[in-house]
Amino acid sequence: MAFRYRELADALIQEIESGGLQQGHRLPSIRAMSQQRGVSITTVKRCYESLEAQGYLLSRAQSGFYVRDRQLTLLQPEFPVFDPSSRQIDNLSIIAEIHQSAINAHRVQLGTIQLAPSLLPVQALQRSLVRANRRAQGRALAYSQAAGEPVLLQALQAHFQQDGITCALQDLVVTNGCMEALSLAVDAVTRPGDTLALPSPCYSGQLQLLASMGRRVSEIPSTSRGFDLDRLEQLMADQAVSACLVATSYQNPLGYCLDAADKQRLAEMALRYRCPVIEDDVFGECGHTRQRPLPVKSWSRDGWVIWCGSVSKTLAPGYRIGWCSSGRFHPQVRLAMLARGLSVNTPLQLALADFMLSGEYRRHLNRLRLQLAAQVNSLCDSLRHHLDEHCRLAKPDGGYAVWVQLPEHCQGLQVYQAMKAQGINLVPGEVFSARNLYSNAVRLNAGNPWNAELERAVATLAESVRTLAPDACSPAGSGRR
Repeated sequence: MAFRYRELADALIQEIESGGLQQGHRLPSIRAMSQQRGVSITTVKRCYESLEAQGYLLSRAQSGFYVRDRQLTLLQPEFPVFDPSSRQIDNLSIIAEIHQSAINAHRVQLGTIQLAPSLLPVQALQRSLVRANRRAQGRALAYSQAAGEPVLLQALQAHFQQDGITCALQDLVVTNGCMEALSLAVDAVTRPGDTLALPSPCYSGQLQLLASMGRRVSEIPSTSRGFDLDRLEQLMADQAVSACLVATSYQNPLGYCLDAADKQRLAEMALRYRCPVIEDDVFGECGHTRQRPLPVKSWSRDGWVIWCGSVSKTLAPGYRIGWCSSGRFHPQVRLAMLARGLSVNTPLQLALADFMLSGEYRRHLNRLRLQLAAQVNSLCDSLRHHLDEHCRLAKPDGGYAVWVQLPEHCQGLQVYQAMKAQGINLVPGEVFSARNLYSNAVRLNAGNPWNAELERAVATLAESVRTLAPDACSPAGSGRR
C-alpha cells in the first residue's frame, strides 16, 4: 500500500540528494507545501516528521523546516573477504560473559539491542490482557493448543496480510520467542554435525544456539549492504551446507535490508538446490518508514523457506511470543515441538491477539518506526561528532543496531572492558563471528530516546578509543566537530 506522505517524502529526498534542495534551504511551511503539491496538511506534516527522523530535515522552533547539513560523516566500514569453510563455534565463553554483563540494568544501555520501556505501550497492553482473559474465562488457565491459540494464529495472519505477506494458517506455529522458532527450524531440517551457512558478522545468539545444538557454521562474507549471494549459491550447489540461517531485513548487527531482487534470488536458490533457508525476521517490523519490507518467504515456492519472527524487538520482550511459518517442513516442526513438550503462555497469547485485532499493535508500530529512525539518527550524529575519522560507521537501513569499526589496532574487547568499568555497556565485534573476525569493531544500541546521558556515553567511547589507539587517532579532544 502506498502512502501519500511517503510519496512526497521520496520526492523531496530525491531533490535533496540530487542537489536541487541545498543544505540550509528552508522548506515551504506546511500549509504552503500542502497548496503547492495538492496534498493535505496532515500528509505534509507526516512527510516532514518522517524526513526529520531520517536526518534529512532539521526543525527550528518558530522558524520551520530546513535541509540538514549531511556533510559531516564517517566512511563505511571495511569487511574481510574470505572463503567460507565449515567450523565449530568455540568462542561461547566470551559470548556468554558479554551477554550476562549486557543485562545489567545499572549500566548505560549502549549495547544490548532492546527498546526503552518508555517506548512500549504498557497501558494498552495491560488493557488487552485484562479484556482478553475476561473474555476467555477458564480457557486462559489451560495449556495452549499445540500450534498456538487459534485466535492468535488468525490475528497474526490478518496482521501479516496488511503488509502484503501471505501466510497459511496450517503452516503457522506460535513459539516462545524467535530463538525457539529458529531452534525448531534448525531441528527440522538438520542434524547434529551438519553445517549451516550464516552471513558474517551474524547475531551472536544464533552462534550460541547452533553450538548448543551441535551444528557447525560456514560464514559468508558480508558488507553493510548485504551478504555475498554468489558464495552462498556455490555452497548450496556443492552441497557443502545443509541449510542457511539468514536475516534479510535489518540484520543484526549491520542493519542492512536486501532488496527485493536479492530476496527473490535467495528463494529461488533454496528451491533450485533443495536447500532450506531459515529466515530470522525478528527485526522485519523495525523499519524507519511505515512500509514493511517483504520477507524472503514472499518469493518462496514449494515451501523451502522457513520464516521466523516475534514481537520481542517491537513490543514486549517479556511476552516471549514468536512464530514459525514452516512451509513444507511443518510436519517436522510439529514433531520437534511435541518431542520437547513445548507450550506457550496462554494468557499472553490471548492478550497479544486482542492487541493486534484492536488495531493497537499497528498504531504502536507506526509511532515506533519514526521514533527508531530519530534515535538511530541521533546516535549516528553523535558518533560522527565525537569519533575520529579513523573510525567507520554503518548507519542501518532499519532496526536499531549500529556497527562501528574502530582503528585497525584498537581492540573492541578492550574498549568493552574500559566502558564497562565506567558503567556503560556495549558489545565487541568478535562475538559476531566464529572465525575470530571483527576484533576492531563494536555494536551499539539505538533503542533509547536520545538524552544527555547517552551523549556522554558516546563521548566516553570516543575518549576510550583515543586512549587505546593513540597512534591511529587524532590528539585527544580533536574529535570530529
